[in-house]
Amino acid sequence: MDAKKYFDSEAYFAEICSKNRLAQEWNFKFCTCGGINQLTGPLQNFRDTEAFFCIDDTNDGSLFRGRSGGWFKKRTFTVFLLHRYEIKLEESRISSLHRCREIFRQVCSRMLIDSENLENELVYLHTENILARELGQYFLNGCTGLYFMIDVSEPVDLTYNSGEWTE
Repeated sequence: MDAKKYFDSEAYFAEICSKNRLAQEWNFKFCTCGGINQLTGPLQNFRDTEAFFCIDDTNDGSLFRGRSGGWFKKRTFTVFLLHRYEIKLEESRISSLHRCREIFRQVCSRMLIDSENLENELVYLHTENILARELGQYFLNGCTGLYFMIDVSEPVDLTYNSGEWTE
C-alpha cells in the first residue's frame, strides 16, 4: 500500500484554512496535533496565537470490501477548531464558540462541493455524516471550540504478489 497515493489530509485542510476568508480574518493558524490529549500545535503557539485550525496527524482506519467487490481503506480524520477567549467574560467565550461554529459550517459547505467533484482525489470523502462535538468551558483554560470527524475511503490494491513473500 503506497502511502503516496493516499489523500493528504494535512495539505487539504491547510489549504481550506488558508483560503477561507473568515479563518484568515479571525487569524486561525493551521497546525497539527496528536489528538485531543496531545494538542501540541496549539499549546506550542498558545501565547501568541488567538485561533487554531488543527488536524490530528494520526487517524483510525479500516479495510473493507465495497459494493463493487473492490477493497477500500477508510480513514477517519479529526479537525479541531479552537479559539481563545477572555476567561472571566462569558460573552467572550460564547463569541469565540460562535466563530468556531461558523468556520465549521463553511468548511462543511466546501467539503460538500469537493466530494461531488469527480475529477479530484476526494471522490470518497464521506460528507453524508460528519460527526462534531463542542468542547466544554473547561476544556482548555481560556480556549473553546469544537472538533469534527470526517471519513475518507480510498481504493486499495490488495492483489496478491508472490514476489513479496519468501517460501
